[in-house]
Amino acid sequence: MGGSVRVIFLSVLVFLSAEIIQSTSYDGEVKGVCIERERQALFKFKQGLIDPMNRLSSWVGHDCCSWSGVGCNNRTGHVINLDLRNLLIEWILFNGDLVRSPENSSLSGEINPSLLELNHLKYLDLSSNDFKSKPVPNFIGSFKKLRYLNLSFSGFDGTIPHHLGNLSSLVYLDLHLDIYQSGILEVDNLHWLSGLSSLRHLDLGKVNLGQSHDWLPAINMLPSLSELRLSDCELPNITISLPYVNFTSLSVLDFSRNELGPRIPDWLFNLSSLEYLNLGGNYFRDPIPSALGKFCHLHTLELSDNFIRGEMTGFVECLSGCIQESLETLNLASNGLSGYFPDWLFHHINLKTLDLSGNSLYGPIPESLGNHSSLEELYLSHNNLNGSLPESLGQLSELINLGISSNSLEGIVSEAHFASLTKLESLDISLNSLVLKVSSNWIPPFHLKYIRMRSCQVGPQFPAWLREQRDFFKLDLSNAQISDSIPYWFWNLSSQISFLNLSHNQINGEIPNSLHFAPRATIDLSFNIFRGSLPHSFLNARIWILDLSNNFLSGPIPVTFREISLGFLSLSHNHLNGSIPLSLCQMVRLQNLDLSYNQLTGELPQCLGNLTRLLTMDLANNSIHGHIPMSLGFINELRWLRLRSNNFSGELPTSLRNCTDLRAIDFSENNFSGKIPKWTGKSLSALKILKLSSNKFSGTIPPQLCHLTSLQILDLAHNKLLGAIPKCFSNFNAMATTEHQSETIVNVNYVTEEGDAGIICYEENITVIIKGVKLDYTTTLSLVSVIDLSSNHLSGEIPEVLANLSGLQGLNLSGNHLTGNIPKNIDGLRRLESLDLSHNQLSGAIPHTLSALTFLSSLDLSHNKLSGQIPSGYQLQTLTDPSIYSDNLDVCGSPLPKCRKDETFKAPMVEEERNEEGFEKIWFFTSMAPGFVVGFWGVCGVLIFKKSWRISYFRLSDKVMDKISVVWVTKVAKLKTMLQDRK
Repeated sequence: MGGSVRVIFLSVLVFLSAEIIQSTSYDGEVKGVCIERERQALFKFKQGLIDPMNRLSSWVGHDCCSWSGVGCNNRTGHVINLDLRNLLIEWILFNGDLVRSPENSSLSGEINPSLLELNHLKYLDLSSNDFKSKPVPNFIGSFKKLRYLNLSFSGFDGTIPHHLGNLSSLVYLDLHLDIYQSGILEVDNLHWLSGLSSLRHLDLGKVNLGQSHDWLPAINMLPSLSELRLSDCELPNITISLPYVNFTSLSVLDFSRNELGPRIPDWLFNLSSLEYLNLGGNYFRDPIPSALGKFCHLHTLELSDNFIRGEMTGFVECLSGCIQESLETLNLASNGLSGYFPDWLFHHINLKTLDLSGNSLYGPIPESLGNHSSLEELYLSHNNLNGSLPESLGQLSELINLGISSNSLEGIVSEAHFASLTKLESLDISLNSLVLKVSSNWIPPFHLKYIRMRSCQVGPQFPAWLREQRDFFKLDLSNAQISDSIPYWFWNLSSQISFLNLSHNQINGEIPNSLHFAPRATIDLSFNIFRGSLPHSFLNARIWILDLSNNFLSGPIPVTFREISLGFLSLSHNHLNGSIPLSLCQMVRLQNLDLSYNQLTGELPQCLGNLTRLLTMDLANNSIHGHIPMSLGFINELRWLRLRSNNFSGELPTSLRNCTDLRAIDFSENNFSGKIPKWTGKSLSALKILKLSSNKFSGTIPPQLCHLTSLQILDLAHNKLLGAIPKCFSNFNAMATTEHQSETIVNVNYVTEEGDAGIICYEENITVIIKGVKLDYTTTLSLVSVIDLSSNHLSGEIPEVLANLSGLQGLNLSGNHLTGNIPKNIDGLRRLESLDLSHNQLSGAIPHTLSALTFLSSLDLSHNKLSGQIPSGYQLQTLTDPSIYSDNLDVCGSPLPKCRKDETFKAPMVEEERNEEGFEKIWFFTSMAPGFVVGFWGVCGVLIFKKSWRISYFRLSDKVMDKISVVWVTKVAKLKTMLQDRK
């Protein structure tokens, strides 16, 4: 939230600066009588533009000085201002950036060089339009009197023309790019900047300066520069030394989101006039120099998203000095800082914004926090802070935004913690062990807009104090231990809500049928106990994401709704029945559809092909029957298609070959028949999951499947497949790697309209039988690698090349007619955890190499024709169930009875262990010689060269020998006496 406020605030500043320049820098020039040739030039310019919102409708008649966006000199009539910036555009925040919404109010088309007739032009603003990757016109460099040029966020592309260096009167230049648009601006060098001697404001944000190695010396030639913004420019180097610093009047410097580092250059500390410094999103890791404390005018310091490590106590010196009085914003978020929460930071008497989130701070939040009365924003999320929340927090009367989520805070949060927070607008205490305990009639002193209390104890009653919070539009009370029904007054507030997450509670009751939400809202009520029918209002509201899964909703899906803005719809794990209504096909913006685990019947509507933006479709575990409609092939961007456990029949439609982006197909547990299509391997090359098990597919396994090099799960079990296992299965490259990354298979993320962290993602789910057990894989699905061809009619030998799949975790070939031996190179399956070769006709001995599979935890070789001794050692010693070898010819050895010769075969050592044993022997014999030498000379050498030691040694030896002799003589005498007595 702090980042968004700052970005919007700075945007307002830019806008105001433009207004100031326009109103004060042109000698009082205002609209006058239009000059005809300039009117004609503007008219030609208009003809080349595309104006979807008719913004230039006023450009008619003879007096061009009265046209919208046109300003003339009151005395001469010359056009001096052309301001066509798009004020209708809606800006939203996405990952910390201001980007435009998809609504099109932008001018586009060609910029006609007829504008050259406006040779008195001083102000040109075409910002926030979309010229769709057109180049910046060279002729703009011919406006000799131009003082203000703003082409930002307008979709220009290509190399910035050096002709702009001719604009010697230019004061303001903004070419900032918009990441939402496709254009990419770059420069080969910045020599042309030297011609802009009057320049005070320069913004090249997101312009590629990676090839401009002269960028710093070129900018150093601008003595009047007061504001420099080069964020996200791929700057090649910042450590360039400068013999002198020429732009010492700089007050704003933004080098954020580049690859700068590891240390802040010395020349930067000569910029004593700096008021705003942003070095966030770089690779700075060296300690911050103490000279930083000498920036007596600095009010904003942004160092977030770097690699600055060490204890917070190390910042005492660099943040002391006159900076203590000037600093208002300090952002050290997402670094590697550790230590206790720094109480000394509150010595900065004017500090308004403090962001230490995303570090490793520990210990309690100090009680002295309440003494810092000027604090407006405090962000401490994602640390290791513990203890209780100090009640002094309630004294921060200026506090607007508070974020302390994702810590280890505990204890009770009471009314006292909010006593004086009358200005509080954003509250995030999520993911702590806090208990909100306030009276049922408590009226908060604040009016919140953002409320996040996820995984805190707010219940069991639904919070009554929300009734007075009539301004909030974002609420997250998920996993808050609420076991109550939602009062009707809360639903009356729905029209203002753009984000609502009440999931993972025990909320009961029915959802009203008359609800209206804010445009493109996100609503998540999943994992509760809502009952009743699916409300029509939800499906007719302007919702973008709707998740009602894992409830007890029943009845049919309404047939009358006309929602066209919905992008994510999950109704899974309910009790919905009836058929899929045709009206669902009107959701033309739908990207995710999940109706799995219900009681739906009927056939799939042909019109589902209208959902051309669909990325995932999950209809698993219903009772839908009939054929797959050919129209599904029109959904070209489909990535995830799961129809598991229904009553589908017939052959797979050939139109599916058009869905070339498919990553996962799960058609298991249906009644599909016919052959497995060859086009599956030819056209669907991106497939990672192919599950066709428990159907009626016949014929051979097409070798074309071997083209699926990204395949990780192949499940063709329980069909009627014939023939041999294709040897080309060794082409499954994804199964041959042991290094899988945990990531989503389809990579479909749904972010809220404002780019908020409250993300709702499609939860991938695939059932895989491994180790004889059905397992559901979700977040770790990308780590699974399995081949299951069991319960078919396959014949021939097991291809030895299967051993090349070193990353395979599960291999099930049971219930076929396979013959021959178990491949001796089976130890190539180094990651294998489950191996089932039972119920075949395999013969010969069990290969000794099987014992080298150190991950193997499930094995079944029963019901074959195997013979000989069972290898012992390593992982096989842990598999003690004798049934895994049962019903073979003559298999013996542990865990079965011993072989006839009473010998148990021991597996030969693998090459690595033989090498280790040989190395140990060499080391033993090699170390004997120096050990003997050291021992000999450590004792005997001293006796040879040390006379006094030698004499003492021999005297001692004589004494010892004398004593031994006396003892021996005495013992012998006693023994003789005893013998004589016996006689």
